[in-house]
Amino acid sequence: MKKIKTEDFFEGFANDIRNNPKKLKEFEKAVNKIYAETGDIDILLGALKVLACLKGNISKLAKDSKVERASVYNLFKKGSNPTFRNFAAVSHSLGINFNLSFGKIA
Repeated sequence: MKKIKTEDFFEGFANDIRNNPKKLKEFEKAVNKIYAETGDIDILLGALKVLACLKGNISKLAKDSKVERASVYNLFKKGSNPTFRNFAAVSHSLGINFNLSFGKIA
């Protein structure tokens, strides 16, 4: 039995949603829903990894986002604790927009 690497999974999923706006939108909704329910940053980092696979080149992503290539790779490691600056720069480079919504305060 061939062992499946996590990189193969992310790349395979990226290929599945490539050029398929409907699947990409479903993925976006699922990520937002799960993150809203759990607050688990690994959900967001996994989504970034899929989108990075769509872009196809980590070196280009690092250059575009002005983040060191090693830091971009580290961003995608499970359990990583990236700086918000790196997370935001890579996200912006991938075309991800953030919106703040304020819940109950105090």
